[in-house]
Amino acid sequence: MKFFRLMLVLPLLFSMYGCSFKYNPVDYNTSIIQNEIETAGIGKSSFIEIDNLNMHFIESGEGDPIILIHGWLCWGAFWKKITPSLSEKFHVYALDLIGHGLSDKPVDDNFSYSTEAQARRVVEFMKKKSITNAVIVGHSMGGEIAAKTAIMAPDRVSAAVLICAAGMQDNPQSLPSYIRIARAMHLEPIIALFFSEPAIRQFTKDLMFYSENPMPEEFVKDVVLANLTGKNAKKAVYKVTVEGLFKDFLNERCAEMKTKTLVISATDDLIVPPAMGREYNSLLPDSTYLEFDKAGHMLPWERPEDVSRAILAFCGRVDQADSGASGKLSK
Repeated sequence: MKFFRLMLVLPLLFSMYGCSFKYNPVDYNTSIIQNEIETAGIGKSSFIEIDNLNMHFIESGEGDPIILIHGWLCWGAFWKKITPSLSEKFHVYALDLIGHGLSDKPVDDNFSYSTEAQARRVVEFMKKKSITNAVIVGHSMGGEIAAKTAIMAPDRVSAAVLICAAGMQDNPQSLPSYIRIARAMHLEPIIALFFSEPAIRQFTKDLMFYSENPMPEEFVKDVVLANLTGKNAKKAVYKVTVEGLFKDFLNERCAEMKTKTLVISATDDLIVPPAMGREYNSLLPDSTYLEFDKAGHMLPWERPEDVSRAILAFCGRVDQADSGASGKLSK
């Protein structure tokens, strides 16, 4: 039956992303990447053991802790456009979620990449680092994980920032069409095959950045380098895609999240439309909503100064009037 489904869907997949068949892996060397992180001034590259797995994180700055959680197909260096300004006021921890970046990528059948499981690992990270009173920031899938972390460990989270956050409703149209088809038909080899650089480059350009904001070449290279190479990489990406994207929703749990929260959306976000951010804002007990126009899903890359200023203002590190953030603010 699976072979029959495969034969039905292959022509459609090749017609949409025929150029994606060729996969040229980037040379993956952990020590080289760690050196590049530190040489570029992004922060100190370190590892910590979580659930008998190695979790990578990038550390910078001093002061109260702020934890940054990336989204699907990204890693800790995703935040490199805003960490310099945040690290002037905070002790920054930019995590590589398990299955991403330089962290371990287990692919056992019984290993879970659900957002609930990832949030539990973030809580464990905070416990091992003796972190309390942290600001937690999440983007996209990482926003959903950040919200669940705040619900799980309210005594460790002082404030939350949800940027273009998933978790409000089933929004499968935001996935690339070939992934939606293959995921619906449970075709693991197809999903793994089409996670190639040309396919990533195409849907990143088409869906993740606002049309007037050119996609930075370094963004694609960072994603491919960290997530599509190395042992178990494509299998891990498959598991994350199937188990972690648009699966568990928070609509009925938002009332549990008592943490002061800033919800940030982008008017032209095609992955997580601003309506989802507005819904978060309407359901959370203590939230503020901020929306930026002429920006897409990759807000921390498209508007890094605005995003970092908004976070700093929300956390009281700069005056709201002096933040310079140009979005529309509302309660």
